[in-house]
Amino acid sequence: MRTKGKSVCAAVVCVLALAVGASEGALKYRANTMEAIGGHMKAIAGIVRGEVPHTDHLPLHAGALADLAEAVPSLFAEGSEGGDALPAVWEEPEDFQAKVDAFREATANLKAAAAAGEGVRQALGAVGQACKGCHDKYRAE
Repeated sequence: MRTKGKSVCAAVVCVLALAVGASEGALKYRANTMEAIGGHMKAIAGIVRGEVPHTDHLPLHAGALADLAEAVPSLFAEGSEGGDALPAVWEEPEDFQAKVDAFREATANLKAAAAAGEGVRQALGAVGQACKGCHDKYRAE
């Protein structure tokens, strides 16, 4: 009997360890994705400021940014609390979703501006404001 009890205990510990690992993995994945978003933002800013000559890369970065923006809602699913995200993300889901939607719209507009070759600076500013609007309220420093 004692062996059976130890086996059940060991199984529970294994399941809990897997759950913790999955949670840590989800947090790391979210951080990596947000870092990728930041990387594309910095690349676009460098192009717009004329710091690099890669203007032909602008649509690529803007497209990647818009694509990553589509993944953002799933990165903050219920049960993924922690990391740099403040509890307000899950306590105020409607407001958080509105801010995510603003980010998604702003990145779609930036992608369109980059494809058209005009209005990129203004569209990039709108993306920056959308990022700030969310980070100010929902991201721990």
